[in-house]
Order: sequence, then C-alpha cells, then structure tokens
Amino acid sequence: MIAHVAQAGEDRGRVVLHVCSPQPHALALLAAVKIAQAFQSEIESLFVEDVQLFDCAAFGFVREVSLSGRSSSKLSADSVAQSLKLAAQGARRELERLARSVDVPLRTRVVRDDPMQALRLACSEVGPWNVVALSEPFTGGFTPMLRTMFDAIEGTTGLILVGPRARRITGPIVIALEDMGRLPDLLRAGERLAALDDVGIVVLLVAPDAQRLHDMEMSARMALAGREKLRIDHAIVSREAPAVAAEALRRQAGGFVICQFGGAVVPDEGDLSPLAASLECPLLLVR
Repeated sequence: MIAHVAQAGEDRGRVVLHVCSPQPHALALLAAVKIAQAFQSEIESLFVEDVQLFDCAAFGFVREVSLSGRSSSKLSADSVAQSLKLAAQGARRELERLARSVDVPLRTRVVRDDPMQALRLACSEVGPWNVVALSEPFTGGFTPMLRTMFDAIEGTTGLILVGPRARRITGPIVIALEDMGRLPDLLRAGERLAALDDVGIVVLLVAPDAQRLHDMEMSARMALAGREKLRIDHAIVSREAPAVAAEALRRQAGGFVICQFGGAVVPDEGDLSPLAASLECPLLLVR
C-alpha cells in the first residue's frame, strides 16, 4: 500500500485492525484510523475470539483467577463468550467514534479462530495492499511474529505497531531511512501523514559507518533540496547495537515513525526490547 495507494486508477488499499485483547491500546486504534485517513482507505476491524480459550474452557480443571489472586471460578465457554462479546462491543464503539470523527469508512466483524489464521484469511479476501494494525503493544520477543506476518500473510505491505510506552501521536513524522532507494516511497507516506496535522518531517539517515552516512547525506540533500518543513538528521547504527537506533528515534519526539523491516532499526532477528522501551509513538513498518 505504501508504494501504490492513491496512484491514479489503483486500489486504495485498506487497514486491517487485528484485535485479540479485551483491552486494545487506545493509541493503536488512533494510529490505525490516522493511517486510513492519510491514505483515504477503509478500516476493517477484525476482533478475534481466540479458539484456544474455548478449548481451555472445555477442560473441567481450568479455572479463571481474579487479578488480585484472591478468588477463582470455573472457566466456562459461556463466560468466555460473554466476556469477549462485551470486549468486542467496547472496542467497536471506540473505533466507530474515532473513524466517524474523520470520515473514515469502517467495517467490523467478529470471528472465532486462531488469531493468525483469522488475519491470514481476512487479508487474502481483499488485497493486495493491506496494512495490518496490531491493537496490543509489541514486546522484545516480537521479531518472529513480525517475520511471520510479512512472510505468511498474503497482501500485507505494512504493519502499524505501538510499544508499551506509546503515549503520543502528535509531532513530526520521522522517516528512519537505511536505503536511499526507498526514499521516494517512504517520503510519500510521510507527506501524507504530515499533511493531516500540518507537521514537519524528519528524515533520519541510519548507516553503519561515517563514510556510508556521508554518502547518504549528500544524496539526501540533493533529493530533498527546497522542501519546506523537512529536516535531515543522522545516526551511525550497526545491526549489533539496537539500543542506539532506539535512542536516535526517541530523541526525535515524533508523532509517527516510518521505517523498513529487516534493517538496523527494526531487525528481522534478535531482541526488540530497546525499541519497545523507547518508542513513544506509533510505528509504520514496511516491507
């Protein structure tokens, strides 16, 4: 969707909001709506009743324990279904409110399935340019899940993520750029997001050494010359130092970060804990 949406005569894509938690992160919902608004897309809210919960409820020895740990009760399929129904209704009402406020088309559905399988089916039905928004914050061990989503889910071109410290969706759009060949596509996405709130864009050049960074900066300044409300920053980051990349992003105080999956900023293997601990705004992760 990043490279193709809003081109003349082409499909505008859509945002698929994947909700599995009874308490989706409020900023994740807002980020999904913002991406849909920027790309003039629709949102499909996919609330998944995890079939494994109902499998657990079929065993008589499984009990539900209160948050305080002071009480417990037998877990039944009826109680699970009722709890999930109420959660889905709450999430739908909040999403409807957000989508209505900016005239974003919204479809909602509830399915009972394996969460990944449900998402795979939803993306295969309409495509090929789906951006998947995850409603729960990512954690340090989330890398295998990201690989699976890009590799196994047909038609997924981007993921919208929030970390556990997400608290802001205002501020400049930060493009973390590691490959100059991706600048046109990522810049178009950044410009669309920036136009919503009339904010600036920061192109954060990320390279493993000073020479590479110098070459990128020379190319970037030529390509971006004359653009208003845009500045260039830079960081030397190796793939072995994810904390350096995370800190470079944090310093920008952005309202949205856009970057490519599989580089030094969001590697396709290893620990994402530094990023999860530092990221305070949503992240649009592209192939």
